[in-house]
Amino acid sequence: MMRISTQQVFSGGLNRLQDLNTSLNQTQQQVSSGKRVLNPSDDPVAAARILKLNQEVSQIDQFKRATDLAQNRLEQEEATLGEMVDSLQRVRELTVQAGNGTLSPDDRASVAAELREKVEQMASIANTRDASGEYIFSGFKGETQAFARNVSGDWVYQGDEGQRQLEIDEGVKVPINDTGKRLFVDVPTDQPSFTTSASPNNTSGATITSGMVLDQDIYNSFYNANNEDLVVDIYDNGGITEYGIRRQSTSPSSPPVPGDYLDSGTYTSGDSIQFQGIQFEISGAQVGDRFEVNTAEKQSMFATVEKLIYGLENQTKTPAEATIPAASYVGEADDTLTINGVSFTGNTTLAGIRDAINTSNDDALEKVEASLDSSGNLQIVSQAGDLSFSANDGGTGTGQIQVQGAKFEDLDLQNGPTSATVGSGQQAYDELIANSLKNLDNAQSSILQVQTDLGGRLNAVDSTREFLTDSSVFTEEIRSKLQDVDYAEAISELSFQSFVLQAAQQSFAQTSQLSLFDSI
Repeated sequence: MMRISTQQVFSGGLNRLQDLNTSLNQTQQQVSSGKRVLNPSDDPVAAARILKLNQEVSQIDQFKRATDLAQNRLEQEEATLGEMVDSLQRVRELTVQAGNGTLSPDDRASVAAELREKVEQMASIANTRDASGEYIFSGFKGETQAFARNVSGDWVYQGDEGQRQLEIDEGVKVPINDTGKRLFVDVPTDQPSFTTSASPNNTSGATITSGMVLDQDIYNSFYNANNEDLVVDIYDNGGITEYGIRRQSTSPSSPPVPGDYLDSGTYTSGDSIQFQGIQFEISGAQVGDRFEVNTAEKQSMFATVEKLIYGLENQTKTPAEATIPAASYVGEADDTLTINGVSFTGNTTLAGIRDAINTSNDDALEKVEASLDSSGNLQIVSQAGDLSFSANDGGTGTGQIQVQGAKFEDLDLQNGPTSATVGSGQQAYDELIANSLKNLDNAQSSILQVQTDLGGRLNAVDSTREFLTDSSVFTEEIRSKLQDVDYAEAISELSFQSFVLQAAQQSFAQTSQLSLFDSI
């Protein structure tokens, strides 16, 4: 017979009550928390799997937040580009209006004033910021304003060419921005063009206008032959301040001389400088200043509008007017004067040339009229466009025909050149309007391409979000099966454990009162 001491009775009963209470408490925690596995020791295999699933859910949540961020950025850019297209459309309408032949100078000034407002609006749109205050079109330089005015007042790009990408799923990245350079600067032009800028090393604060192309054919010929940027130097030539135009790859001597340059002349602040079919003005320059004329087949939409404004304010719609001075004219029977491809030979007097022009039925001379003024000078006027002149002296070398009024260099039969073009302000203006319309269409097409790309990116974000949502539901279902408690089973177990604990407590209470003295 085994003897059980009173201490053993109490110790065993107490331990049993503690075990039952611990089990009851654990079941209560499972019910209150809804978790079956509260500690790794409860189910080591399930606990390890649950930890892995928790990491997967956390990563999915992070990717879902990334898709929300990507969608917000892309939708903001999409809306911003929509505003830009609307502004460009209004600019295009104004450009068409500016091409109306009945507009007066005051009307053109009004159109130019509204265009200036539209440029400001376009710059404001291009400088849009996101919710964190960063400029959305500045590339990686989000804290730098995308477009700002240079010293001449033209809008230029300040950002870089970086395109940010956001990982929205494992191994899946989506671009969330497009640079202002791609969208608004690198716009193909219908014809080669140019942009101007003052060197940042200038200390005078001098400015250079955006300018315009006066003669596209002449400029195209120069561009195709050279295809190199130009530099304009302001230098001292024997006490006279002059400008000199050179290729960027060449350097002037020290001190510079006119022979160092493709073209040079006396510099007068604000006066127009014409070279190879283009025109611009430099104001407030000092000796030592430098300016850049960058030739390109791409042009920012801001430059397109700025050049249009320049033309509206500066280009007169005058006919082409040429003069053959009577004082320098020496006509011979073998001299040939060609106008717009129509040749006149054997006219020894200016009156004879006048009559030949006025009686010609050639289509090339339509709306071209000639007359003699009070001094006997021959005036030739074209209402249809430019006048193209060339001359040949027939080999005797004694004839002399001069034509004054050419765009860049008057014709001179004896001293050269022997061909020249007299510009029509109307034609230059019409070409400006036509080129501006095509360049604006190119700008809209450039934005449309990006908008199409944005649509594809947004679709990718939407499909990725749907995939992440499905993955999240599937992962959470698996985790729930491993981790979540079965309430029906847990409550039943809790009731049973409560009953067992209560019974044990009552049994222990009765047992603890037993003593050997009760048997005496």
